[in-house]
Amino acid sequence: MVTSDTVCAALDHGGGVRFGSQTFAIYSCAPLPPGFEHLKQNVALHTKLKASVSRVCRTLPIYVNLDDPEIAQLASLPVLLSPTQPSASTIYQLPWFLINAATFTQHCVIGRGSAVESLLVILQRPWCVLEVCCTDIETVAAVREFALLAAQADPDSYSAAVLLLSHEYRARISPVLTDIFHSVDPCVSRCSERALCDVYAATTLVHSYNRFWLPLVCSCAVYLDISFSEVVRRIRDDSGDGSDCRGWISLYRGLLGRIGDWVT
Repeated sequence: MVTSDTVCAALDHGGGVRFGSQTFAIYSCAPLPPGFEHLKQNVALHTKLKASVSRVCRTLPIYVNLDDPEIAQLASLPVLLSPTQPSASTIYQLPWFLINAATFTQHCVIGRGSAVESLLVILQRPWCVLEVCCTDIETVAAVREFALLAAQADPDSYSAAVLLLSHEYRARISPVLTDIFHSVDPCVSRCSERALCDVYAATTLVHSYNRFWLPLVCSCAVYLDISFSEVVRRIRDDSGDGSDCRGWISLYRGLLGRIGDWVT
């Protein structure tokens, strides 16, 4: 069956999808979580979710069941190949879907069924949550409140979303003033070992084609105590100066060694 989200998937070559000329589209073809029917039977919680998603829609439109003229407005976003990593299949290729999400100022969700179902679907996937983290602070706050409600009924499916959105929100409202970067000196970072391990687990438990960059963005952001969206913007800016983001990769590899020491 052809649906709006499957059209997005067919158009997405690693850079994401736009809806119209100015809106980045967040989507997922994942099924609803196994506990969705149980959640629907919880009338009080489902009512709260519907009220919460209405607040989300004030700043993040959620489109379901697009008609043909609307589907025609969906289009691929570009993926620029690195001169030092020319193969599009390499895991080191920059996360253009996130870079594009951070570059756009307008975002939407392309879903199916209902607005509640559409948001429940994308919040299961950490890469979709990171795209949400590239939206404005009001949207991040509203989606976080929705995720907190969903996690009450299904913590296995939504705890990772709560973790990521909570870090993004806190880092945005209390930004670090100093420019700490490219250091693995434990005296520099204010993050705990547990926080770093938790965010690494949250981005690696679900299989992803972006298995290198997702934990890199999240681990580096938590370590440096800055938002995920800020890391994405810095990676975008660094990619234009010929460094090929080697500093970020070096930092991440250093953190991986420490994460391995902590969990073993």
